[in-house]
Amino acid sequence: MKGLLLAIQTKLREISGPRRSDVFLSPDKDIIPDTALFPCIGIKDGQVDRSELMGDVTELTLPVEIYVYEKLIKNDTAILSVFDLTALIHGKLKPSSLEEYVKEVSPGKESPIQLMYRKNGLILRKTISYEYEREEA
Repeated sequence: MKGLLLAIQTKLREISGPRRSDVFLSPDKDIIPDTALFPCIGIKDGQVDRSELMGDVTELTLPVEIYVYEKLIKNDTAILSVFDLTALIHGKLKPSSLEEYVKEVSPGKESPIQLMYRKNGLILRKTISYEYEREEA
């Protein structure tokens, strides 16, 4: 999982918009580093499933959640920004982009935009779920 998360982080740091330091590994969807500027992107691991296959091969199912955060402002610019950033993320994480690390990528669900309350204002959050599969001998 560690290698996958770091590979995803590297890919997402290529996106224009968020600073490199604002693409971070997150312990929880509700935690944004105090130093983060908006927009920013959080990356979180999920529960790993292991299946034993023939030939002493283990198949790993590695779920990952990507969080898009944007500060809410008075007009619809922030909402549109979340959708634009989501499209860029899907472009960077297309199945072929991590094929050296995983054998299969399944883009999953996208949550509707949700509202978070922080001491410095209201934040929009959208969750994008991916599921990666990898085989290990």
